[in-house]
Amino acid sequence: MTMTITLQLTPEMEARLQMGILRQDESAVREVLIEAVEPTVESLLTHETEDLSDEEFDRLSEELVVAVSGNLPSDWKGLSDYAMSRESMYEDYP
Repeated sequence: MTMTITLQLTPEMEARLQMGILRQDESAVREVLIEAVEPTVESLLTHETEDLSDEEFDRLSEELVVAVSGNLPSDWKGLSDYAMSRESMYEDYP
């Protein structure tokens, strides 16, 4: 899975980043990126998710099935009923 995260840089931060890159100054580049990441992380963690409609959920579920099934061996037969049973999952626990 790939996720793209956009960092919001002020013009001053962008100038510092470009200067750090030009100078190949790893600590300067790291400093700007850390400064930019902090509010992005906060935003991601406080972002309210929207409820999906039944149609959106079904579409995303189908996309997931296609993505996962495309990575399975062609001769994969799936899991047995026993493998999916409660007994199987908890057999090592009394």
